[in-house]
Amino acid sequence: MKPLLCIPLLLLPLIGIAQQDSIPAPSGTAPQDQHILYVTAGSNGVKVKVENTDTNYAQNGDTIRITSKRKLIRIITTKRTDVDSTTFESKLADLKRERRNLFSYWAGMELGMNSFVTADGRIGDGPESGPLQLNNAKSRFFAINFLERKFEFGTNHIGLFTGMGIEFLNYRLSENNTLQFNSDSTYAVAMDSPDLRKNKLRQIGLRVPLMLEFNTNRAQLPLNAGALEAKPDWSFSRKHNFHLAVGLVGSWYFDTMYKQKFNEGGESKKLRAKASYNLLPYRVAARAQIGYGGLNLFAEYGLTPLFEEGTAPTLNALNVGITLIGFN
Repeated sequence: MKPLLCIPLLLLPLIGIAQQDSIPAPSGTAPQDQHILYVTAGSNGVKVKVENTDTNYAQNGDTIRITSKRKLIRIITTKRTDVDSTTFESKLADLKRERRNLFSYWAGMELGMNSFVTADGRIGDGPESGPLQLNNAKSRFFAINFLERKFEFGTNHIGLFTGMGIEFLNYRLSENNTLQFNSDSTYAVAMDSPDLRKNKLRQIGLRVPLMLEFNTNRAQLPLNAGALEAKPDWSFSRKHNFHLAVGLVGSWYFDTMYKQKFNEGGESKKLRAKASYNLLPYRVAARAQIGYGGLNLFAEYGLTPLFEEGTAPTLNALNVGITLIGFN
Protein backbone atom coordinates (compact mmCIF):
# COMPACT_ATOMS: atom_id res chain seq x y z
CA MET A 1 0.00 0.00 0.00
CA LYS A 2 1.49 3.31 -1.10
CA PRO A 3 1.16 6.49 1.02
CA LEU A 4 -0.97 9.25 -0.42
CA LEU A 5 0.62 12.73 -0.11
CA CYS A 6 -2.28 14.77 -1.48
CA ILE A 7 -5.85 14.85 -0.20
CA PRO A 8 -8.70 14.60 -2.74
CA LEU A 9 -11.47 17.16 -2.47
CA LEU A 10 -13.89 14.41 -1.45
CA LEU A 11 -11.96 14.00 1.82
CA LEU A 12 -12.28 17.64 2.94
CA PRO A 13 -15.53 17.03 4.89
CA LEU A 14 -13.77 14.20 6.75
CA ILE A 15 -10.89 16.47 7.62
CA GLY A 16 -13.35 19.03 8.92
CA ILE A 17 -14.88 16.40 11.20
CA ALA A 18 -11.49 15.44 12.57
CA GLN A 19 -10.69 19.11 13.19
CA GLN A 20 -13.90 19.69 15.15
CA ASP A 21 -13.16 16.72 17.39
CA SER A 22 -9.83 18.24 18.42
CA ILE A 23 -10.51 21.14 20.78
CA PRO A 24 -7.44 23.05 21.98
CA ALA A 25 -6.66 22.68 25.66
CA PRO A 26 -6.46 25.96 27.58
CA SER A 27 -3.00 27.02 28.62
CA GLY A 28 -1.98 25.62 31.98
CA THR A 29 -4.43 22.68 31.94
CA ALA A 30 -3.68 18.96 31.93
CA PRO A 31 -2.85 17.33 28.55
CA GLN A 32 -5.84 16.16 26.55
CA ASP A 33 -6.20 13.53 23.78
CA GLN A 34 -5.82 14.67 20.20
CA HIS A 35 -6.69 12.98 16.94
CA ILE A 36 -4.31 11.96 14.13
CA LEU A 37 -5.75 11.54 10.65
CA TYR A 38 -4.11 8.86 8.47
CA VAL A 39 -4.77 8.86 4.70
CA THR A 40 -3.50 5.90 2.58
CA ALA A 41 -4.28 4.48 -0.84
CA GLY A 42 -3.79 1.10 -2.41
CA SER A 43 -5.31 -1.40 -4.77
CA ASN A 44 -8.44 -1.50 -2.65
CA GLY A 45 -8.94 2.26 -2.83
CA VAL A 46 -8.44 5.15 -0.40
CA LYS A 47 -8.56 4.52 3.33
CA VAL A 48 -8.97 7.11 6.08
CA LYS A 49 -8.28 6.34 9.72
CA VAL A 50 -8.52 8.56 12.81
CA GLU A 51 -6.63 7.54 15.94
CA ASN A 52 -6.37 9.06 19.38
CA THR A 53 -3.02 9.94 20.88
CA ASP A 54 -2.09 11.13 24.34
CA THR A 55 0.47 13.58 22.96
CA ASN A 56 0.36 16.90 24.83
CA TYR A 57 -1.66 19.17 22.54
CA ALA A 58 -0.42 22.30 24.26
CA GLN A 59 3.08 21.38 23.03
CA ASN A 60 2.26 20.20 19.51
CA GLY A 61 -0.66 22.48 18.67
CA ASP A 62 -1.75 20.56 15.57
CA THR A 63 -5.28 19.35 14.92
CA ILE A 64 -4.70 17.13 11.84
CA ARG A 65 -1.74 14.95 10.86
CA ILE A 66 -1.28 13.29 7.46
CA THR A 67 1.47 10.71 7.51
CA SER A 68 3.33 8.92 4.76
CA LYS A 69 6.46 6.80 4.59
CA ARG A 70 8.80 9.76 4.38
CA LYS A 71 6.74 12.79 5.43
CA LEU A 72 4.55 14.04 8.27
CA ILE A 73 2.16 16.85 7.32
CA ARG A 74 0.80 18.79 10.32
CA ILE A 75 -2.17 21.15 9.88
CA ILE A 76 -2.40 23.69 12.69
CA THR A 77 -5.68 25.58 13.16
CA THR A 78 -6.60 28.42 15.51
CA LYS A 79 -9.86 30.10 16.31
CA ARG A 80 -10.47 33.19 14.20
CA THR A 81 -10.80 36.24 16.45
CA ASP A 82 -10.74 39.20 14.07
CA VAL A 83 -13.83 41.40 13.66
CA ASP A 84 -14.62 42.46 10.11
CA SER A 85 -15.43 46.08 9.31
CA THR A 86 -19.17 45.46 8.91
CA THR A 87 -19.44 43.82 12.33
CA PHE A 88 -17.36 46.56 13.94
CA GLU A 89 -19.43 49.38 12.46
CA SER A 90 -22.65 47.69 13.55
CA LYS A 91 -21.39 47.14 17.10
CA LEU A 92 -20.03 50.69 17.26
CA ALA A 93 -23.43 52.10 16.27
CA ASP A 94 -25.06 50.04 19.05
CA LEU A 95 -22.54 51.32 21.60
CA LYS A 96 -23.08 54.93 20.54
CA ARG A 97 -26.83 54.54 20.95
CA GLU A 98 -26.38 52.89 24.35
CA ARG A 99 -24.10 55.71 25.50
CA ARG A 100 -26.46 58.46 24.33
CA ASN A 101 -29.40 56.84 26.11
CA LEU A 102 -27.47 56.21 29.31
CA PHE A 103 -26.11 59.75 29.64
CA SER A 104 -29.38 61.57 28.89
CA TYR A 105 -31.57 62.67 31.80
CA TRP A 106 -34.95 63.53 30.32
CA ALA A 107 -37.05 60.39 29.83
CA GLY A 108 -38.83 59.41 33.03
CA MET A 109 -41.51 60.40 35.53
CA GLU A 110 -41.24 63.74 37.35
CA LEU A 111 -43.01 65.05 40.43
CA GLY A 112 -42.80 68.47 42.03
CA MET A 113 -44.46 71.62 43.27
CA ASN A 114 -46.43 73.76 40.83
CA SER A 115 -46.70 77.48 41.55
CA PHE A 116 -46.08 80.93 40.10
CA VAL A 117 -44.08 84.05 40.85
CA THR A 118 -45.85 87.42 41.18
CA ALA A 119 -44.57 90.74 39.94
CA ASP A 120 -43.41 91.64 43.46
CA GLY A 121 -41.53 88.34 43.87
CA ARG A 122 -43.98 86.33 45.98
CA ILE A 123 -44.48 82.64 45.25
CA GLY A 124 -48.05 81.43 44.96
CA ASP A 125 -49.81 84.31 46.71
CA GLY A 126 -49.55 87.98 47.53
CA PRO A 127 -51.46 91.20 46.87
CA GLU A 128 -50.79 91.11 43.13
CA SER A 129 -51.68 87.49 42.45
CA GLY A 130 -55.30 88.38 41.72
CA PRO A 131 -57.78 85.48 41.73
CA LEU A 132 -55.17 82.75 42.27
CA GLN A 133 -54.28 82.44 45.94
CA LEU A 134 -52.50 79.10 46.06
CA ASN A 135 -51.96 76.36 48.57
CA ASN A 136 -48.39 75.70 47.40
CA ALA A 137 -48.01 72.41 49.25
CA LYS A 138 -50.98 70.90 47.39
CA SER A 139 -50.33 72.49 44.00
CA ARG A 140 -48.48 69.72 42.20
CA PHE A 141 -46.62 69.23 38.97
CA PHE A 142 -46.43 65.81 37.33
CA ALA A 143 -44.86 64.85 34.00
CA ILE A 144 -44.20 61.71 31.97
CA ASN A 145 -41.33 62.30 29.55
CA PHE A 146 -41.66 59.36 27.19
CA LEU A 147 -39.32 60.28 24.33
CA GLU A 148 -35.76 61.60 24.13
CA ARG A 149 -33.12 62.07 21.47
CA LYS A 150 -29.56 63.21 22.12
CA PHE A 151 -26.90 64.57 19.78
CA GLU A 152 -23.39 64.18 21.17
CA PHE A 153 -20.62 66.61 20.26
CA GLY A 154 -18.08 63.83 19.68
CA THR A 155 -18.06 62.80 23.35
CA ASN A 156 -20.49 61.88 26.10
CA HIS A 157 -19.29 64.86 28.17
CA ILE A 158 -21.40 67.35 26.23
CA GLY A 159 -24.44 67.07 23.98
CA LEU A 160 -27.80 68.54 23.00
CA PHE A 161 -31.01 66.65 23.69
CA THR A 162 -34.66 67.01 22.79
CA GLY A 163 -37.70 64.80 23.25
CA MET A 164 -41.35 64.88 24.23
CA GLY A 165 -43.50 64.47 27.30
CA ILE A 166 -46.91 65.17 28.78
CA GLU A 167 -47.36 67.40 31.84
CA PHE A 168 -50.14 67.89 34.40
CA LEU A 169 -50.33 71.24 36.23
CA ASN A 170 -52.55 71.60 39.28
CA TYR A 171 -53.16 75.01 40.88
CA ARG A 172 -54.80 74.32 44.25
CA LEU A 173 -56.61 77.48 45.42
CA SER A 174 -56.42 78.24 49.12
CA GLU A 175 -59.38 80.65 49.37
CA ASN A 176 -63.07 79.77 49.48
CA ASN A 177 -63.95 81.45 46.20
CA THR A 178 -65.04 80.60 42.67
CA LEU A 179 -63.14 81.51 39.54
CA GLN A 180 -65.02 83.46 36.89
CA PHE A 181 -63.89 84.89 33.57
CA ASN A 182 -64.98 86.80 30.51
CA SER A 183 -63.18 88.00 27.43
CA ASP A 184 -61.55 90.85 29.37
CA SER A 185 -60.53 89.34 32.70
CA THR A 186 -60.32 86.40 35.06
CA TYR A 187 -61.44 87.07 38.62
CA ALA A 188 -62.57 85.37 41.85
CA VAL A 189 -65.94 85.61 43.61
CA ALA A 190 -65.89 85.01 47.36
CA MET A 191 -68.24 82.30 48.70
CA ASP A 192 -69.79 82.04 52.17
CA SER A 193 -71.02 78.54 51.50
CA PRO A 194 -70.51 75.78 50.75
CA ASP A 195 -67.11 75.19 52.29
CA LEU A 196 -64.93 73.92 49.43
CA ARG A 197 -62.89 70.81 50.13
CA LYS A 198 -61.15 71.01 46.78
CA ASN A 199 -60.79 74.06 44.59
CA LYS A 200 -58.30 73.71 41.76
CA LEU A 201 -57.43 74.70 38.21
CA ARG A 202 -55.76 72.04 36.05
CA GLN A 203 -53.92 72.08 32.73
CA ILE A 204 -52.65 69.19 30.59
CA GLY A 205 -50.18 69.72 27.79
CA LEU A 206 -47.45 68.29 25.60
CA ARG A 207 -43.89 69.47 26.17
CA VAL A 208 -40.70 69.49 24.11
CA PRO A 209 -37.23 70.31 25.54
CA LEU A 210 -34.10 71.70 23.90
CA MET A 211 -31.27 71.45 26.39
CA LEU A 212 -27.49 71.43 26.56
CA GLU A 213 -26.23 68.65 28.84
CA PHE A 214 -22.90 68.02 30.56
CA ASN A 215 -21.61 64.77 32.13
CA THR A 216 -18.42 64.10 34.07
CA ASN A 217 -18.03 60.33 33.63
CA ARG A 218 -15.73 59.17 30.88
CA ALA A 219 -17.33 56.73 28.43
CA GLN A 220 -14.85 56.08 25.63
CA LEU A 221 -15.80 54.11 22.51
CA PRO A 222 -13.52 51.45 20.94
CA LEU A 223 -11.25 53.03 18.35
CA ASN A 224 -10.94 49.96 16.14
CA ALA A 225 -11.91 46.31 15.74
CA GLY A 226 -8.92 45.20 17.78
CA ALA A 227 -9.99 47.24 20.79
CA LEU A 228 -13.51 45.84 20.50
CA GLU A 229 -12.22 42.26 20.24
CA ALA A 230 -9.99 42.75 23.29
CA LYS A 231 -13.04 43.76 25.35
CA PRO A 232 -16.13 41.98 23.90
CA ASP A 233 -18.32 42.97 26.87
CA TRP A 234 -17.84 46.69 26.22
CA SER A 235 -20.31 48.70 28.32
CA PHE A 236 -20.74 52.02 30.17
CA SER A 237 -21.79 53.11 33.63
CA ARG A 238 -23.20 56.39 34.94
CA LYS A 239 -22.45 55.51 38.55
CA HIS A 240 -20.87 58.52 40.27
CA ASN A 241 -21.66 60.64 37.21
CA PHE A 242 -22.32 64.32 37.91
CA HIS A 243 -24.64 65.85 35.32
CA LEU A 244 -25.98 69.29 34.55
CA ALA A 245 -28.33 70.55 31.83
CA VAL A 246 -29.76 73.96 30.93
CA GLY A 247 -32.15 75.03 28.19
CA LEU A 248 -35.77 75.61 27.25
CA VAL A 249 -39.01 73.67 27.43
CA GLY A 250 -41.93 74.55 25.17
CA SER A 251 -45.45 73.42 26.17
CA TRP A 252 -48.80 73.39 24.40
CA TYR A 253 -51.90 72.94 26.58
CA PHE A 254 -54.82 71.12 25.02
CA ASP A 255 -56.99 70.70 28.13
CA THR A 256 -57.98 73.12 30.92
CA MET A 257 -60.45 72.24 33.66
CA TYR A 258 -61.71 73.92 36.83
CA LYS A 259 -62.87 71.55 39.57
CA GLN A 260 -64.60 72.00 42.94
CA LYS A 261 -65.56 69.44 45.61
CA PHE A 262 -67.81 70.16 48.59
CA ASN A 263 -70.42 68.67 50.88
CA GLU A 264 -74.03 69.74 50.58
CA GLY A 265 -76.99 68.23 52.40
CA GLY A 266 -74.79 65.45 53.70
CA GLU A 267 -73.73 64.46 50.19
CA SER A 268 -70.38 64.89 48.45
CA LYS A 269 -70.69 66.86 45.22
CA LYS A 270 -68.35 67.78 42.37
CA LEU A 271 -68.49 70.59 39.86
CA ARG A 272 -66.35 70.59 36.71
CA ALA A 273 -66.03 73.22 34.02
CA LYS A 274 -63.83 73.05 30.93
CA ALA A 275 -62.88 76.49 29.66
CA SER A 276 -59.77 78.55 28.93
CA TYR A 277 -60.09 80.96 31.89
CA ASN A 278 -57.87 83.23 29.77
CA LEU A 279 -54.82 81.03 30.43
CA LEU A 280 -52.28 81.09 27.60
CA PRO A 281 -52.49 77.81 25.64
CA TYR A 282 -48.68 77.68 25.36
CA ARG A 283 -45.61 78.32 27.49
CA VAL A 284 -41.88 78.74 27.04
CA ALA A 285 -39.94 77.98 30.22
CA ALA A 286 -36.27 78.12 31.16
CA ARG A 287 -35.22 74.81 32.70
CA ALA A 288 -32.17 73.75 34.70
CA GLN A 289 -31.49 70.30 36.10
CA ILE A 290 -28.68 68.87 38.16
CA GLY A 291 -27.93 65.46 39.59
CA TYR A 292 -25.54 62.71 40.62
CA GLY A 293 -25.80 59.14 39.35
CA GLY A 294 -29.49 58.36 38.88
CA LEU A 295 -30.67 61.36 40.96
CA ASN A 296 -32.05 64.30 38.99
CA LEU A 297 -33.46 67.59 40.37
CA PHE A 298 -35.08 70.21 38.13
CA ALA A 299 -36.58 73.69 38.14
CA GLU A 300 -38.61 75.46 35.43
CA TYR A 301 -39.50 79.13 35.24
CA GLY A 302 -42.02 80.44 32.72
CA LEU A 303 -40.67 83.09 30.36
CA THR A 304 -44.21 83.68 29.07
CA PRO A 305 -47.01 84.84 31.43
CA LEU A 306 -49.60 82.49 32.84
CA PHE A 307 -52.62 84.51 31.64
CA GLU A 308 -53.29 86.35 28.43
CA GLU A 309 -52.08 89.93 28.59
CA GLY A 310 -54.45 92.30 30.40
CA THR A 311 -56.82 89.63 31.70
CA ALA A 312 -55.08 89.09 35.08
CA PRO A 313 -52.01 90.28 37.00
CA THR A 314 -48.68 89.20 35.52
CA LEU A 315 -47.82 85.77 36.89
CA ASN A 316 -45.00 83.48 35.74
CA ALA A 317 -45.17 79.73 36.30
CA LEU A 318 -42.62 78.01 38.56
CA ASN A 319 -42.09 74.25 38.89
CA VAL A 320 -39.48 72.50 41.03
CA GLY A 321 -39.16 68.79 41.63
CA ILE A 322 -37.37 65.49 41.24
CA THR A 323 -37.27 62.70 38.68
CA LEU A 324 -39.01 59.75 40.33
CA ILE A 325 -38.20 57.08 37.76
CA GLY A 326 -35.74 57.32 34.88
CA PHE A 327 -36.59 55.32 31.77
CA ASN A 328 -32.96 54.77 30.72
